[in-house]
Amino acid sequence: MHRYDAVLFDVDDTLLDFDASEEVACRHVFDDRTDSPAFPFALFAAAFRSVHNATWGLYMAGTVGRADVFRVTFEQLAAMGYLDGMDPAVAALTCQDWFVLHSVPEPEALRVLALLHARCRTGVVSNYELADIQRKRLAASGLAELLDVMVISGDSGIEKPDPAIFDEALHHLGLRPSQCLFVGDSLASDAAGARNAGMDFCWYRRHHTAPFAPTTAMNVIESLAELSTLVDAPDVPDVPDW
Repeated sequence: MHRYDAVLFDVDDTLLDFDASEEVACRHVFDDRTDSPAFPFALFAAAFRSVHNATWGLYMAGTVGRADVFRVTFEQLAAMGYLDGMDPAVAALTCQDWFVLHSVPEPEALRVLALLHARCRTGVVSNYELADIQRKRLAASGLAELLDVMVISGDSGIEKPDPAIFDEALHHLGLRPSQCLFVGDSLASDAAGARNAGMDFCWYRRHHTAPFAPTTAMNVIESLAELSTLVDAPDVPDVPDW
């Protein structure tokens, strides 16, 4: 018998590589400009990352809406002379569309998710304001067909670490928290949320540099391929209290 009846995942930097997806989209914009490039892609990519990170900061501060992040970034890049005359609105739309339709899965994500899906229930619980966009990214990457449930904050307005968003996934699956393992990269939202909901948590730390987990009781993996051992590990029997 498998230890867990379901494995649930965060999406970005757990099943999909967010930065790699943006870089692929950025490269497409660079290649799609009308004029011959006057500088290498590495320079363009560095400028994009610097400006885009600042724009994400504005989003986190609440001064830029989620749907406007790419627009604000490319307006700034145009003002800096990086678009070679390309309309920043066209560049933003091109980048966003490519980001949605060509998001990059994490290493082993498709293979491991297919293996898990054949043995237990699978799903995602994701903080993403634009729920339709997140579903399209999962579908375009081939991950959606391997998921039994997709719970995205943009549909309900509830975000991790609120346990209510995890409860929604459990309701759809018809399972108890103890039957599920949650896998995510964020200790603030994923770990805290899973624990609040009563689920075991596995920290996927490929994108983090911290050498140790904050607690020895936490499952820690560097590769999604390591999940097979956790899912199949037998439950530790309770020790009788004599």
